[in-house]
Amino acid sequence: MDLIALSRLGGRHLVTLHLLLDSQSVTRTAERLCTTPSTVSKTLNQLRDLLGDQLLYRQGNQLLLTPFAERLGPTLHRLLSELNGLTCQSAFDPRQWQGTLKLGLRESLMTWPVGPLLGQLMQQVPGLVPEIWSKDEQGLAALAAGRLDFVILPHDQSQPLPRHPGLVWETLREDQLVCLLRVDHPALSRPWDLDAYLSWRHLAIRDSELANPFFEQSLAQQQARRQIGATLPDFTSAAALLPHTDLILTAIGGWATQIATHSRLVIRPVPFDYGRVSHSLVWYGPAGENPAHRWLRQQLHALANALA
Repeated sequence: MDLIALSRLGGRHLVTLHLLLDSQSVTRTAERLCTTPSTVSKTLNQLRDLLGDQLLYRQGNQLLLTPFAERLGPTLHRLLSELNGLTCQSAFDPRQWQGTLKLGLRESLMTWPVGPLLGQLMQQVPGLVPEIWSKDEQGLAALAAGRLDFVILPHDQSQPLPRHPGLVWETLREDQLVCLLRVDHPALSRPWDLDAYLSWRHLAIRDSELANPFFEQSLAQQQARRQIGATLPDFTSAAALLPHTDLILTAIGGWATQIATHSRLVIRPVPFDYGRVSHSLVWYGPAGENPAHRWLRQQLHALANALA
């Protein structure tokens, strides 16, 4: 351990670097630190000398990360989270706390259950400012790198989960799968069984981070396979297409109930064993021990359990 080199690398350097890696902007980093861009640039030059790497370089109007800076991001996030745990031991007061909660999720989850949960949480914590990111823009990798506080996503409980060191997965709410069809779908005039389910084409939802759903594997074991008629980025866009086609969407029951209430859609059960599904709350382990994050996490669980 080079104590002399470490003594030159102060907390101000680490926090500035963390914000620079997150925003890739000297101006935005200065705004968040309530300082000037010239001060941030001076700290960045000191970091370059101390770490022996350019860290960020300019390409046109953009600042891009060097490969070393990209590798450094998760390690720096873990370090600052652990240091923050040493300095934030006081009790959390939801009425006085002010801060941003950065969430990564599918857009459709704002319909249910995240929208209702956040609405209640914002009443309990008046100073809370949610910052919502599409999971395709900022997902599990961003969570591991410290750019998000939590990720909420639905998935099959038997589905292999992505491996990101330090991430904690906790069931927020269990649910069931259902099928959504338009109200005048021809399949509704016949018995609804597996043969009927497989005789029509289906909507698939793209996900670059999760493996194939367990229900797809369950069908494969029965020598059955869905015919995909269209692939979309989110369940909300899929529901918008359903009333105009004979396609079928397999989705989480709680969300489907909300959508069917306001659209010309009907719900049918999934006609085979698909295992168990849930919404998971995911966070980075040490960061979750921050008193504010711990309270917010516990409150999200309590609100989710009380959700009708």
